[in-house]
Amino acid sequence: MSLQNAIMKAILFRSTAVVISLVIVALFGEATLRLFGPRPVEDEKNRFCRFDHELGWAPLENVTYAEKGVLVHQNQFGLRAPDDIQLKNTSGRKRVLVLGDSYVWGFGATQEELFTARQVYRTDDELINGGVSGYGTDQEYLFYLREGQKFEVDEVVLAFTLYNDVANNLHSKQYSYLKPYFTLNAGLLVLNNDHVRDTMVRRFGRTLRRKCRVYDLCNDGVHALIKTLHKHPSNTNVVVSEADRKGIELTLAILKKLKEAVEARHAKLLVVFIPYMPRVEQHLPGNHPFAPLLAEGLTRIGISYREPYPEFLKSAIAGVDPFIPRDPHFNTAGHALFAKFVTDSDLARASIGYYAHQ
Repeated sequence: MSLQNAIMKAILFRSTAVVISLVIVALFGEATLRLFGPRPVEDEKNRFCRFDHELGWAPLENVTYAEKGVLVHQNQFGLRAPDDIQLKNTSGRKRVLVLGDSYVWGFGATQEELFTARQVYRTDDELINGGVSGYGTDQEYLFYLREGQKFEVDEVVLAFTLYNDVANNLHSKQYSYLKPYFTLNAGLLVLNNDHVRDTMVRRFGRTLRRKCRVYDLCNDGVHALIKTLHKHPSNTNVVVSEADRKGIELTLAILKKLKEAVEARHAKLLVVFIPYMPRVEQHLPGNHPFAPLLAEGLTRIGISYREPYPEFLKSAIAGVDPFIPRDPHFNTAGHALFAKFVTDSDLARASIGYYAHQ
């Protein structure tokens, strides 16, 4: 028995010594990183959003972050928009609220590069950036009901990410974050959000990500490895499955409800498709295969759409890449080009009803 006790004590001593050593190393690493290490913008949903039972996550208000030439500022409404923005239209100019995910929020782009920045879109309109990174159409609809319709606008533009919005709308979790979702019951939308609950473990994890540089570095390393193993979409020959068709049906039902909500505020809804990077980079004709299916459905329910893909393809063929290297989000050139399809430009008008003429 004494031998067994001695072994247990030795194991306990060594385990304690290992834990203490790890804590010392972590504290030293934390001090070093705080003194000398930059903190990269990686998980924008954690850094610029908070848990929200109704939306899954909601943008933080009054936050500013600058690193490596990238300035991110969210105003008093949690939007990447000027601080002097008003709920009422006091200027008399046409106002457009743009809904969407990280493409609208502007992943990898500094404040002045966003297509919603006045110096980029260069018209007399007022564009309001209502993008929230990671949102699907379901969350964008809910975000509009709670926050977006507070703004007096003439038009609401929804930027639709073809390669993941349909799937997002079918799922209760996105990027490991819980989210609300809709199902169809006899043609009616049913909201499911009882599962969206905050827990002590989740709060502790978010606090570690925000406050602890060592944890942050390790978390970024894991995400970088995941991105390496599971890169952003590169499949140029997507096959539309039966599950995809059900997702498109659900998505159109959500968009129809959004249209009703927008029109109740005496505004107009239109959809702009995000060009599918893998096909653009390989100079292939035609956007993601979901685009014509969604376009047909949008036309059926009376929602106008715009298709920027041909112009993005022309840009790539001409040697002007509109995307961030090794990332599907827009670079400076991409934001400038996409701005032409959010405003009422000649290119935008020419792309309306694009698939009806193909």
